[in-house]
Amino acid sequence: MPGVIGDFTHGTAELRPRFRLTMGDYVSALEIARDGGVCIAGLGDGRLVGFDLTTGEERFAIAAAHTGSVLDVSISPDGRCFATCGQDEVARVWSAEGSLVRELPGGGSAWVEHVAWAPAGGRIATASGKKLCVWMPDGERIVETEPLASTVTALAWRSDGSGLAATCYGGVHILPFVAGAKIRHLAWKGSLISLAWSPDANVIACGSQDGSVHFWRLKSGQDSQMSGYPFKPKALAWDSESKLLATSGDAAVTVWEFRGKGPEGTQPLQLEGHQGLCTRLAFSPRRAVLASGSQDSSVLLWEPRKHGKPIGFAVLEDEVTGLCWHPEHHTLVGADASGTICGWDVA
Repeated sequence: MPGVIGDFTHGTAELRPRFRLTMGDYVSALEIARDGGVCIAGLGDGRLVGFDLTTGEERFAIAAAHTGSVLDVSISPDGRCFATCGQDEVARVWSAEGSLVRELPGGGSAWVEHVAWAPAGGRIATASGKKLCVWMPDGERIVETEPLASTVTALAWRSDGSGLAATCYGGVHILPFVAGAKIRHLAWKGSLISLAWSPDANVIACGSQDGSVHFWRLKSGQDSQMSGYPFKPKALAWDSESKLLATSGDAAVTVWEFRGKGPEGTQPLQLEGHQGLCTRLAFSPRRAVLASGSQDSSVLLWEPRKHGKPIGFAVLEDEVTGLCWHPEHHTLVGADASGTICGWDVA
């Protein structure tokens, strides 16, 4: 497909599609259940669609799940429910079959823009405007914060569910869910737009409005910054060992090494192949294999430490808006702005 991806395709494996679906609208959210049985897509027209990850067969479809676009989808760890939010003032919890279970009000007039189910502990976090709320699955609200300095831009749970991080102008706020612990503020004078908490829980990384990536080592409180990105780093991804941090902010993917004394004073890996701005990043949960998606519609696979060129590629129809992995690594799902969703076998 000339003009879409680079010249590396000679000798690079094209990913084999297992299924290809057409949703008919922008895919704005995409998530795979922890057991790998189902993938749920949120769409720009407010629909939710769940489909089988092996065959692509539709499991359920919910028309007008939210007013306007679906903004976020988060599946419970046990796969029995999932939570969503959109361009309205409530988050909603659904059964695995797509039936409405309950609504979680945002606590104000702003949209609920973010929803995140804790990896453990059975809690659901929502962000609406400047406020954070945390809920139990039965709908009991156990936390409602005072308004933060500005609109919440991202949420991320600690890997064991014992803490919740939220970004806004002025830094990162961490809410603990451990007896006796206090709220922590990682101060930074700037607007943070993306957030990734390392799986080992030691580092929080954030993309910034000013074209930099800022990170904090939580044990020591030490913070550092990697600057010089030509565009805002909206996509961040950690590998499963918390040693590699992949960042967007250009057509090339920049990967920072956190082993040894890095990344301060070291040169990052530059993965070049996309012709358009990188829009999505996702590391496999099983291997140090990175998937990247671009405005140019290409999806590339990398082994950052082993190869400077992609080890696999695929092409969608439009800008890549979603990438997620099957928990056992064998399937990658990608989605785009035209409504195409594709599942590829990954050898």
